Formats: sequence, structure tokens, C-alpha cells
Amino acid sequence: MRVLVHLNSLELGGTQINAVDFAVAARAFGVDSILLGARDTVPAGPSLLDFAERRGIAIETYEPKTSILARGRQVREIAKRHRAELVHVYGSWGGGARPTYWGFACIGRRPWVQTVYEMEVSPKIKRHMPLVVGTGYLIDDLRDRPAPTILISPPVDTDADRPDVASGEVFRTEYDLEGDLLVIVSRLDASMKSLPIGVAIEAMRDLADVATLVVVGTGDDAPRLRAMAARVNESVGRAAVRCIGAMADPRPAYAASDIMLGMGGSAARSLAAGKPLVVQGEAGWSQLFEESTAETLARNSYWSAEEVVAAVERLVGIVRPLLEDPSRRSELGDFGRRFAVARFGLTAMSHRLADFYRVAATSYGARRWVADLAPEIGIMLRKVARRAGLHVADDDGVSS
Repeated sequence: MRVLVHLNSLELGGTQINAVDFAVAARAFGVDSILLGARDTVPAGPSLLDFAERRGIAIETYEPKTSILARGRQVREIAKRHRAELVHVYGSWGGGARPTYWGFACIGRRPWVQTVYEMEVSPKIKRHMPLVVGTGYLIDDLRDRPAPTILISPPVDTDADRPDVASGEVFRTEYDLEGDLLVIVSRLDASMKSLPIGVAIEAMRDLADVATLVVVGTGDDAPRLRAMAARVNESVGRAAVRCIGAMADPRPAYAASDIMLGMGGSAARSLAAGKPLVVQGEAGWSQLFEESTAETLARNSYWSAEEVVAAVERLVGIVRPLLEDPSRRSELGDFGRRFAVARFGLTAMSHRLADFYRVAATSYGARRWVADLAPEIGIMLRKVARRAGLHVADDDGVSS
């Protein structure tokens, strides 16, 4: 089966890395994936193109047209050139869904699938095409959805992401790092990511005597977070926070850590690397991954929207006892590794995805396409009204 995979971005991010990993691993289950991404999403520095090259798969890039219909024709022509039987759109953002609906899948002539690895499914996501989600509670939330919907956990290649003392030592030497390390590997974006990273940076005012925080990644909020780190370092009198930028292959950073902080896909990779994990939520919440919390944290994809009072103090209260107890860290790392191998290994998740492609190919047609048409008509009518200078309400009820 030939599948055109439309990536939401060519930046280094969890969903995009998952898409590349799936494309490589699904070959074993009879799926030939062609990766496609918009050229205007290639970042300065390391990108998904570098990651894909190391994984032995190419990414085709294109210059997206500005209109939905024109972009839809682009995607359709690229799919036709590659003889793709199905298009798989990743992400609820990135501009792939509507062009695919109006182009490749128009009038239900060909099937498509969308993956939403965000923590909620936007009402704007079409209801009648096959959908992949990565968070357990969403399956319950979407039980009345009329189209096939499946839970496929964001995968981790537990053969590649594994304990690796040697590469950790190389990383420490390269960046001149000593002592206990807290490590975050994340996009440094204002949306979802930067608040918990900021909490970790501020926590170093209390933890600088026993550890160093290493932040790997870049994003739209990187300058502000770097400035915050500089203020903390000046306050404690040493480089207690090190922001080292993006890495095309961050596995050595995981390997070098004594404790990982993170959410989502990065948290899962931390477990695969055999590291103790403190899960962070987007609003400042944090919790230790251990036997009593593992199932709940996994069901929530290692994330929470919960707001907490004294987020910095909460994080310090979790991390400091771990820094003082190496045997506990070792115990947690071993448990996390076993959990990762059993619950979200890349091979098992890829087999599940390949099977779902075949379900999608036989379950999508004109009726499902037409059933999703009403919201599209609404979008077009609002656009016409705006061009005519009329005030209209968007889907969220806000007048514009």
C-alpha cells in the first residue's frame, strides 16, 4: 500500500518525529510511505530533514499555494505522481487537512486519515474521516464519533531509544557538564511548552547547589527562556541552567541525564532511555512517574492541563529527594524502561497503523465526504462575508 504522509511541519517536534518513525517501521507491514512537507516550515538549524535522512527515508518538500483549492491540487498531483492510494495528514495544524479534503479525497474518491496527537480534538476536525488519536481519554470522549477512530500511542523505537552510558558521557564531555543533570528536550514554544520549562528554570534557584538543568531545543519563545536562564544563573552565581539549542539527534542528552523532565513524546522517550521521569503539564503541574502513577500518566499521554499553586515549589519537592537518592533513581529508570517496551514500542504501534490504513481504505467514500461538507460551506460563507465588509462570528462565537 502506498501512502502519502503530509507532515504538519519540518521542525523537530514530537508528532513529526513520530510520523517519520512510523513511515520507516511500517515498511515491514506492507506500507510504502512518501513523506511530504511544506518548504516554508523548514527551520534554521537542525530540522526534520536531518532526522529523516539518518533514518534512511527522504522527505519531499513543496511550496504551498495560498488558497485551499490550489494547495489541494498540489497535494493531489504529488499523490498522483507517487501513485498513492491514501493520504495521511499529521496534526490539527500545518495546513494538510483541508487541502486533502478538497483535493485528493474530493467527493470521497480516495481515502484519507488524520492523526491528532494533541491533547484534545478540535471541533474543526472533520468527524467523518478515519482518525488516529494518541491519548487514552480521547477514545472515551470520541465514542460517538461516526467514523473509525483508533488509539495508537505515539511510538518510541525502544531499540534506538535505550540506555546508552557511552553516548551520555560523550555529551557531558562535549558540553563540559559535571554532576547531576536534569534534562528537558522540547520545543521552546509559547504554546503548551514554555510555561513548564520556565518553572524548571526558576526551580534551579533552589536546586543549583545539587544539579544543573540542560534545556535542549528551540522555538518561538527561546529568546525569553534564555533570558530567564541568564537571570537565574546570575542570581545563583554559576551556569546552573544551560540552553544548548536544538539537536538533530537528542538521544545523547537523554542518555546523559540523571532525571528527565517533560511531557508527551519526550516523556515516553525518557522512559525508553531508562531514566527517572518527572512529567510536566502545560500549566505548571508536575508528577513523578512511578508504579502508582504510571497508568494514569500513560492514559493522559504524560501531560496535564491542571493549574497549580506554587508550581516551582512543587517541582523542587519532587526533584530534590531524587537527586539525594541514586538507588531510587535507578529503580525508577528500570521500571520506566520495562513499561516503555511493553506499552508503546514502535513495531507494535506500526502494525496497528498499517491495519488501520486498510480499514480506512474501505470505509471512506462519497457519503462520508458529503457529511463533512457543511462546515466547509460555513467557512466559505464567512470568508465571503468578511470580504464584503460584514461582521460575522467565527466557530468559537467571536465576532470578526
